[in-house]
Amino acid sequence: MNRTPFVFAAFSALTSLVALGCGSSSGGVGEAAGAGTPNNAGTGSSNGGAGDTATLGGSAGATTPMGDAGSSAGGTSGAGAAGMGASNGGASGATSAGGSAAAAGSGSSGGPAVYPTPATDHRAISVHDPSMIQVGSTYYLFATGGKLGFRSSTNLSTWANAGAIFTALPGWIATELGTTITDLWAPDISFENGTYRVYYAGSSFGSNHSVIGLATNTTLDAKNAAYEWVDQGLVIESNKTGGTSDNWNAIDPNFIKDERGLDWLVFGSFWSGIKLRRLDSTTGKLSTTDTTLYSLASNSGGVEAPSIVFHNGYYYLFVSFDACCKGVNSTYRTMVGRSTAITGPYADNTGKAMLAGGALQLLAKDGRYIGPGGGTAFRDGGLYYYAYHYYDGNANGASFLMLRPIAWTADDWPMFMAPLWE
Repeated sequence: MNRTPFVFAAFSALTSLVALGCGSSSGGVGEAAGAGTPNNAGTGSSNGGAGDTATLGGSAGATTPMGDAGSSAGGTSGAGAAGMGASNGGASGATSAGGSAAAAGSGSSGGPAVYPTPATDHRAISVHDPSMIQVGSTYYLFATGGKLGFRSSTNLSTWANAGAIFTALPGWIATELGTTITDLWAPDISFENGTYRVYYAGSSFGSNHSVIGLATNTTLDAKNAAYEWVDQGLVIESNKTGGTSDNWNAIDPNFIKDERGLDWLVFGSFWSGIKLRRLDSTTGKLSTTDTTLYSLASNSGGVEAPSIVFHNGYYYLFVSFDACCKGVNSTYRTMVGRSTAITGPYADNTGKAMLAGGALQLLAKDGRYIGPGGGTAFRDGGLYYYAYHYYDGNANGASFLMLRPIAWTADDWPMFMAPLWE
């Protein structure tokens, strides 16, 4: 899901990574300019710092549901994209000295682009398959379970129930699946064409007779008079009763808009792996122009929870390998590969194809943090983040939310920075 929302805190200065916009010698200034949509968006006009100062320059931007990046520029050996806060606008800076910014950001006011303060008093949030978005000063958290209740927070620490998408599960789900289920899975939140979209999955554990549906709303604020979730129904179904026998699984949806402005849905779990379908940009349903089911990744031990982001000429496919949902015995690992085309082929840093099981490992079991995965990578202007769950070895394997900023190595591979909290 490429939502272009949301921001978190940076925790260490990785001066060798281009994502942080740190300069080490004098250079030119990246300029912010342009206007766009609420997803990508806003106007900006100020400059970032130059050379050794390499300060993160902000610019006033048009207010949209999601703020984007502040501008920056650094010296000849470290200029990069700057971050933003909930009230900062601007644009991503040049990745080399003296270059121009690539895209304008949005925000509600100007000023230096900085990360919010870490939630040092964070209360553990029990979730599976998290998806998040920021709207103004409020953060919204969606996750697997029940009728898709969701939470809100203004400080990333204290969370409150913000509502639920459904009061009862849509009847079409039981009709399609031929059985009644009690939980919907892996909701994916995005904002397109003035509407919040939540793609969600319905299935039963171990089955690939599954459905992905779509619900929409014009606001996430339950106090707003316009607040009303509308179920748009079925998007895609796998292994339909009476239909073809599909060797793939329609769960774990993730929305992304590519660099051409086309909409896509990536999804999949086990069986033959991760798939991709083109969407109609107006309806959010499957495209009738491109009906190809693209295969992106597979793994003999299992692969699921895909999400795609674009960075510096590449599409990056984040997935989870192996097994979730087994508490302290979970073996989830977070992996990634990349491609110059959203439809693939994707490969790891050694050149091994993801369809042949190749992928670069980013997260695995680390002490009490077991089975990290089931997450969503997403872009916030010029910066990137990964929201995921892990199983806590100090809490009998209960699953909790975790957030990490993503930095980029010199050869453009993602690297997770320190987590938002312990």
